Amino acid sequence: MRTIILFFASAFFATNFYCQVGIGTTTPSPASMLEVSSTSDGGTTYKGFMPPRVPSIAAREAINPGYADFGLMVFVMDLPNNLGLLQIWDGDSWEEIHRVTLASPIAWINEFHYDNAGTDQDEFIEIAGPAGLDLSTYSIELYNGVNRQVYNTTSLSGTIPDQSNGIGTISFSYPSNGIENGAPDGLALIDSGTVLYFISYEGSFTASNGTAIGLTSTDIGVSEPGSTPIGESLQLTGTGHQYTDFLWSGPSVNTAGAINSGQTFN
Repeated sequence: MRTIILFFASAFFATNFYCQVGIGTTTPSPASMLEVSSTSDGGTTYKGFMPPRVPSIAAREAINPGYADFGLMVFVMDLPNNLGLLQIWDGDSWEEIHRVTLASPIAWINEFHYDNAGTDQDEFIEIAGPAGLDLSTYSIELYNGVNRQVYNTTSLSGTIPDQSNGIGTISFSYPSNGIENGAPDGLALIDSGTVLYFISYEGSFTASNGTAIGLTSTDIGVSEPGSTPIGESLQLTGTGHQYTDFLWSGPSVNTAGAINSGQTFN
C-alpha cells in the first residue's frame, strides 16, 4: 500500500513540475513552458503583463544576479528626470531595453462648498489625488469673477492618504464667507507655478491676474444657491482615477476629507 501511495505521489509531482503552465488559459501553446493569456473570459475583459518593478537602482543591485541568470528582467523606477527603465540581465550587467518618462502624479479639485442658507459656514475645498503625493508645492487661488482677479491664495501642505486603490482625499477649511458666492467666481489649483485646473461656478471668465492670468475658467455646470442646506457641497461623482473621469454634481451631503458619495476610485 505504501509503495502505491509513493508511486502516485511521485507521478503527481512529476506532472506538476514538468508540464506546461497556462495563466488565464487551459490550452497553453505547445511551444511554451508558460503562457499568460491577456483574457480569461473569452475576450470580454483584457489585462496586461506587469514585469517586476523595483523602486531604485539600489533595490535592483540587491537582486545580485549571477552569470546563469541572464534573461532576468526588471522595471526600475525612481530615476533622475522621472525616468523608468525596462532592463534585462545579460549575465554580466544590466542592459536597457526601453526607457519611459513616468507620468507625474497630479492632484485635482474634488469637492467644495461656498454658499448655504443663512450665514455661510463650514466652507472648504477638497483635493484628491495619488496616495503619498506631497502637496507642499501646491496652492489654491480664489478668483472674483467680476473683476477677474485673485482675492485669496492658500498654500497647501500635507500628504494625500490612501483611501482606496492608491488614491485619497484631503480637505482644506476656509472661514465663514471665505469663498465668494459666485455669479461667477472661480478657483485654480496650482503646482509649482503651473495651473493644473481653473474651474468656476455660476459662469465662466478670463483671469486678469494671478497664475491663471489670460486663462478662461471652465464652468462646472452646478452651483449652490443661497437656499442650500448647511452641510452640503458640490462633488465629483463617477468611477476613475483622474479628474476627467468624473462629473460635477450636487449640492448633496458633504464628504469633506473622504471619498464622495457616488464616487469610486479604481
